[in-house]
Amino acid sequence: MQIFFVPTYAVITSAVLLMTVVVSPVINAVYRPRKRFEQNKLKTIQKLRVDAELRILACVHNTRQATSMISIIETFNATRLSPIHVCAMYLIELTGRAAALVAAHIEKPSSQPGEQNLTKSQAELENIANAFDAFGEAYDAARIETLNVVSSYATIHEDIYNSANEKHTSLIVLPFHKQLNSEGALEVTNVVYRDINQNVMQHAPCSVGIFVDRDFGSIPKTNLRILMLFVGGPDDREALAVAWRMAGHPGIKLSVVRILLFDEAAEVDGSVHDEARGILSSVMDSEKQKELDDDYINSFRYTAVNNKDYISYSEIDVHTGEDIPAILNELEKNGCDLYVVGQGNCRSSKVFSNLLEWCECLELGVIGDILASNNFGSRSSLLVVQQYGYGGMVFGKNLNQKATNNDGFESLVVKTE
Repeated sequence: MQIFFVPTYAVITSAVLLMTVVVSPVINAVYRPRKRFEQNKLKTIQKLRVDAELRILACVHNTRQATSMISIIETFNATRLSPIHVCAMYLIELTGRAAALVAAHIEKPSSQPGEQNLTKSQAELENIANAFDAFGEAYDAARIETLNVVSSYATIHEDIYNSANEKHTSLIVLPFHKQLNSEGALEVTNVVYRDINQNVMQHAPCSVGIFVDRDFGSIPKTNLRILMLFVGGPDDREALAVAWRMAGHPGIKLSVVRILLFDEAAEVDGSVHDEARGILSSVMDSEKQKELDDDYINSFRYTAVNNKDYISYSEIDVHTGEDIPAILNELEKNGCDLYVVGQGNCRSSKVFSNLLEWCECLELGVIGDILASNNFGSRSSLLVVQQYGYGGMVFGKNLNQKATNNDGFESLVVKTE
């Protein structure tokens, strides 16, 4: 149709080709969506260098949980060689009208509904911040930062994800949804806290630990006994790395017990699929995992056990599923102050698959659920660890049904100095 002259058409065609060739590399150079995933590759305690700073995101709902959280963080042995950066996150449920309510809480008094709750939350935040600040003053190698998160419980795990990414944390520590009552038994504090823990464990950008507190803060750290139970898999290797680091704290004695599976207990359950256990979409090679377990255990024995009198290592054979509760009962008789175990979501043995069906709290795994049960009768605290990088847990379709606010309002993260 001769709309363009030949020289004009040549210029336009050349410009289009130039933009096609240049724009894509420029966008790839400026915008790197993979970067946030690449930086998380080594966000585990196991892969952390000895001289690197350990970054922990500690989530709490009240002052009592803050006190217990400080007691467990204290065992991570903050030193000048390997300091600790603790980001304490106070989680508050968002109720009422989001924009007006949050603005009133931050800037000035308001007459909006829910003002008293926010005022109470602000006072509790100050108590939590003061408790963590006192911990930071007691340890020169510990840096403390406090965050106040006001969000719907249905989506508050996303704020935890974002904060963990922003702070480059290696471990998120969550409080268990049960607390110790006057009779010495664990009772439910708020069932929604369990939903938050499960949501975080599904897609956390780093390793996750759930802390079951049984008056752990009353035990002097100068005479603390830690028992780490190692079965196998990435979660157990991460749990061993956590316990190994704790063993560097003066006065702490660490005992590592490896549970070796034989005969019926060693059978791999190939019929278990993703929806039933939340393991990886493809079945993991058990022999490869065992090789990794042996390498890490050998490294631990040669480096720590042979050189430290306060670190011990032993092995126990398991042949049937009934042996596991019996072994745990025997170990409980010896006594300890803190159990450290792996969540075990990547275990493929038939024994643990069968025991998983009887678990009340799937986020704790088989061994963690037994140790946290009131029927077991333990008086020891418990730290359950899930390693980042091997897929999160899947807990079913009813995960968020008990959340109290699904309005979808934006959340607010407030930093307090």
